[in-house]
Amino acid sequence: MANADPIVGSTLGSFKISRVIGRGGMGTVYLGEHAIIGSRVAIKVLQEKLASDEGLVARFYAEARAVNLIGHENIVNIFDMNVVPPHRYYLVMEYLEGKPLNYLMTQPVPAAISIPILQQVCDALQAAHEAGIVHRDLKPENIFLIKRGKQENFVKVLDFGLAKLLDTHRSSTQTAAGLIVGTPEFMSPEQANSAPVDGRSDIYSLGCIAWLLATGRLPFPQRGLADLLVAHRSQNPRPAHEEVQSVPRAWGLAIQKAMSKDPNERFQTANDFANALDEALKTGHTSSPSRTRIPTPFQGRTASPVAPAGPPPPQPRHTARFDAVVSKIDGTTIGTMQCTDISKGGMFLSTSGGLPVVFSKVKIKIPSAGNLELLAEVVRHVPADQAKAWGMSPGFGVQFIDVTPALRDDLNRLVQGLPLQPKVTEAPRDQTVDALLGKYRDRMNGDHYILLSIPPTSEMDAIAQRCTEVNGQLSALLKKNLKPNETAQLEATLARVRTAKEALSAPLARARYDAHRGNWKGIARCITGGLGPLDLERLRQEFLVEHPSAAGSAHVKLLASKGYEQNGQLKEAFDACENALQIDPLNLQLHQRHAALKRALGA
Repeated sequence: MANADPIVGSTLGSFKISRVIGRGGMGTVYLGEHAIIGSRVAIKVLQEKLASDEGLVARFYAEARAVNLIGHENIVNIFDMNVVPPHRYYLVMEYLEGKPLNYLMTQPVPAAISIPILQQVCDALQAAHEAGIVHRDLKPENIFLIKRGKQENFVKVLDFGLAKLLDTHRSSTQTAAGLIVGTPEFMSPEQANSAPVDGRSDIYSLGCIAWLLATGRLPFPQRGLADLLVAHRSQNPRPAHEEVQSVPRAWGLAIQKAMSKDPNERFQTANDFANALDEALKTGHTSSPSRTRIPTPFQGRTASPVAPAGPPPPQPRHTARFDAVVSKIDGTTIGTMQCTDISKGGMFLSTSGGLPVVFSKVKIKIPSAGNLELLAEVVRHVPADQAKAWGMSPGFGVQFIDVTPALRDDLNRLVQGLPLQPKVTEAPRDQTVDALLGKYRDRMNGDHYILLSIPPTSEMDAIAQRCTEVNGQLSALLKKNLKPNETAQLEATLARVRTAKEALSAPLARARYDAHRGNWKGIARCITGGLGPLDLERLRQEFLVEHPSAAGSAHVKLLASKGYEQNGQLKEAFDACENALQIDPLNLQLHQRHAALKRALGA
């Protein structure tokens, strides 16, 4: 339902979120529209339940870093990466109007259409591999076709979320040993074996996509993960030119070579695969017009492998450099560091010493700017080995928080290298107004429970009482002499409180909200608060449409819970039931079982 997603209708940075574009394993992609100039972007937001895992947050941001290192026209641009405290991480990307490649795949696609598309993907992969990056999840859904000028099928490769740097210690440890990542239908044999991969793994995946384009069918139609992995390891599909007679023999042979089980027998670079596709297009017997190549940085191809080049030198957004004194919230000095990159939203501080903990808050004082003081949150680390690979100094990035309009003006001038304006001493303020507005300003970016400062497990009556209390506190401020910006903040906060009340004070609305947060304990309160089984099941069916694998995964946990119970292991049965509820939080059978096990444990 339209109101089920709390992010739709909110604002991230300068962009109003208008609708959901798509959902993936790590996050949801929204359409964002600039509040003033109307430009549109795609904003990928990390799933809230994953935000507490530092490794997953690092992988999420690794996508932006990987794309920035490559910098190629056939790869979707990522403009910014940021976090709204406490844990809403997001990437701002170019918005693409077009269709994914799988929309063409209802039948065999002629070589004159397919090969130019495949060659653009090769160009993107060549750039990625030269930057030391493997995509690792190449599939038709990640190859987007847009119209550019007169070219109908201009390629944009998406989703470098699984991308890893080659030949580095971090790449070998970032994914747990034995964990298979990627899409089974297009997975290379070495990925299927959980073995180390390089750029030739992407070439195999692109070979599978080429076979699908040429024949209109998957090279391995087996069902089930195990059968697919076995097929990729040991079976060879029939050559595409034998499967479909209209496929040029040279194209079929190029696909066959790209899909060799042994990486040493494949094309060794994406350029080599593209050269073979060039020859196939020239020699293929087709009445379709010849393609026109879009100039790329790799049109001067050679058949020999290209030595990987280092990443381009970092391009700081601003040239302002100055020293900053960094301390912990308690006042303990961490050290004096050099700011090497600053924007209105944050800065990068260079240091070879210890790095403050990610997500911790720090105070920053800038002596050269009249001891300007800023509060910030540490959002990323760049340790020495990573910094060396990127050609930059080690250190850490911070995002500014609690930026007042006066501080924002100072930052704008600091970014431009301009002197700060002299401070005007203001008359004493009403401390009650400052304290209360400051408290709610800190909570505005949180969910409804954070805004109301109430536990997610609260009873329905407690929530209603808290909403009345908060509304009364804030409404009382309307009678005070407020500044225009304070009035605006107060009105925005009151509007948020009204939204929170609508979402949480009725069992049906709260259950819908809690389901998308995975808050099954809150849903249990809704059941005891009067939510009937028919309404609960209707909500569950809505939830399963967006989470189709939830029912099956929860059922596995339920079977485990029953097995533990039969063996007399009630605590283990209770824990397994809670795990099932985290996956399928609206399942009445699981709630009833959880209550029964809780009573049994209490007895």
